[in-house]
Amino acid sequence: MFNKNKETVIGWILIVVLMLAFVFYQQKKMVADQKLKLEEKKTEQIQQTQLQRDSVTSAKTLAIATNNLVDSTAQPLAAITDSSKLQLQYGSFSNAAKGEEKLFVIENEVEKITLTTKGAQIKSIELKAYKTWDKKPLILFTDKTNSLSYQFPIDDNRVVDTKNFYFEPIGESFSITGDTSKSFALRLNAGNGKYIEQKYTLKGNSYLLNYDLNLIGLNSIIPANSTFINAVWENTLASVEKNIELERRYSALYFRYNKSDVAHLNEDKEEDELVFDTPIEWLSYKQQFFNTTLFSKGEIHRGKLKTHFSKENNSFVKRYNANFTLPYNNNEKTTYAFQVYTGPNSYNKLALLDKDVESIIKLSPDFWMFSWIKYITRFIIWVFSWFDSIHLNYGIIILLMTLILKVVLHPLTAKSIESAAKMKILAPELAALKEKYGEDQGKMGQEQMKLYNKAGVSPFGGCLPLLIQMPILMAMYYFFPASVELRQQSFLWASDLSSYDSIYTFQKALPLIGDHISLFTILMTITSVLQAVMNSQMNVMANQQPGMQYMPYIMPVMLMFMFNSFPAALTYYYLLQNLLGVAHQWLIQKFFINEEKLHKQIEENRKNPKQPSGWAKKLAEVQKQAEQRGKSKK
Repeated sequence: MFNKNKETVIGWILIVVLMLAFVFYQQKKMVADQKLKLEEKKTEQIQQTQLQRDSVTSAKTLAIATNNLVDSTAQPLAAITDSSKLQLQYGSFSNAAKGEEKLFVIENEVEKITLTTKGAQIKSIELKAYKTWDKKPLILFTDKTNSLSYQFPIDDNRVVDTKNFYFEPIGESFSITGDTSKSFALRLNAGNGKYIEQKYTLKGNSYLLNYDLNLIGLNSIIPANSTFINAVWENTLASVEKNIELERRYSALYFRYNKSDVAHLNEDKEEDELVFDTPIEWLSYKQQFFNTTLFSKGEIHRGKLKTHFSKENNSFVKRYNANFTLPYNNNEKTTYAFQVYTGPNSYNKLALLDKDVESIIKLSPDFWMFSWIKYITRFIIWVFSWFDSIHLNYGIIILLMTLILKVVLHPLTAKSIESAAKMKILAPELAALKEKYGEDQGKMGQEQMKLYNKAGVSPFGGCLPLLIQMPILMAMYYFFPASVELRQQSFLWASDLSSYDSIYTFQKALPLIGDHISLFTILMTITSVLQAVMNSQMNVMANQQPGMQYMPYIMPVMLMFMFNSFPAALTYYYLLQNLLGVAHQWLIQKFFINEEKLHKQIEENRKNPKQPSGWAKKLAEVQKQAEQRGKSKK
């Protein structure tokens, strides 16, 4: 079928193949060669880790650091009441093994952090400027879903875990505003001026929390041959959005190797893990619109990262686990200076941190062929942010961005429609060539190219605007679902532009379509079909080929099923593209295309033919070679 009309088919193939490739890689995210590289990297890292394990002299400390042998099912502290047993088990820390939990609150304009003396844990963090999808306070995590603790040996046989002790508060609850900052600390005393301190310093109007871990005098408690302590950070993401499947799709464990690239565990695999032996600058537990990121100064050394979820269990989004080591020197005072960001995935806010953490916001496919699209997405973010700064409704902003794009692409669009009009004029002559040469496709192709060259018509003139728009459409595909600014913003009938705009919900999910119908998606599909009808009226040659006339209608139907659960902002944008595209095409055909003038131009070109371009010559040569191969086979 394709050989019967090469010019039209090649154009459609270029467009359809690009779109299908995009959809395929979006669904799979990783192609086979990337998986292979990841597995090879894991194997290499495991081997390197094993070599280092063999060189460590403290077997007990090593077991804690690499395998997390702290028994989470051990007898709870409350059951251990005998002081001698506590002394035997916890040594200098035994006095802190019993106590009463006390809560303290430190807050600023944007977040409220509740700390507990039990384990010196963050009890909860509330983001004041945001709500859950059902309008409840947005508690990003609690002590039941998040835990960061440290394990270290106190001799060759005993190991302590900070989460099992009651810390003493140093300071009081506070509320801070503006540019001022204040600190609060929790200490685990070991007697004689020896202690572990976790110090929190909060600044006004900031999502960034300075967090210091201080070990004072522990060089007389921790064995001298210990070269590191172990840390375990566990987090279970609670669902705070309307669509948990979409929320899960955009959640992943990200990290950055020290002074290197940002990477992440697989978003789509139900279980994934990575053993690393290279210092990490930061770890980020990312969900669709928010993240909790732990920054270090390259002190997060070897360890293991894990992520897990279950498609059958919607009680949580994902579970993250980071088990890593911190280097330890046997000094009187050891300090680890961390920072913790807990807040929105705002590209501009994260970029201001100057740590490349904005890379957790996916702006393009992982596949290298499309990675350059992130630069288009960044430009879209800049334009969007400028409009946002003048406080326009987000639906209006999307409309203005679409209009700007149409104006910028107007010259190419007009050229495309003019090219289609010229092809329509040549349609009778093309039909005559088809009748004359019948099934001799090689000869037919050569004569078509001669006709185009003499008439000054490019058979690919209609494809260029579509090919240019395709990367922009792909950039928008990534921009809208990742834009926290659109979260819970309403427009027309859509109550939340960051989620789907359901107008009807089924009692039971249907195949392909799901459990609801999105109105923007339906309108997008209808206008896509309308645009295809208008294009088919201009593309006479495609209509002459069996089956070709149906190709423009296949993609809208495919996208309808795919986009039904996508954010309303995205389907609204595609709807605008279609509506403005139809109006734009009608205006150009009505007021700018003069078929009589084009016919005269074609005749003038016949009288004064131009030399064929290098591309045309190359295409003619390829067709000639194909014809010769066909004859040789016969």
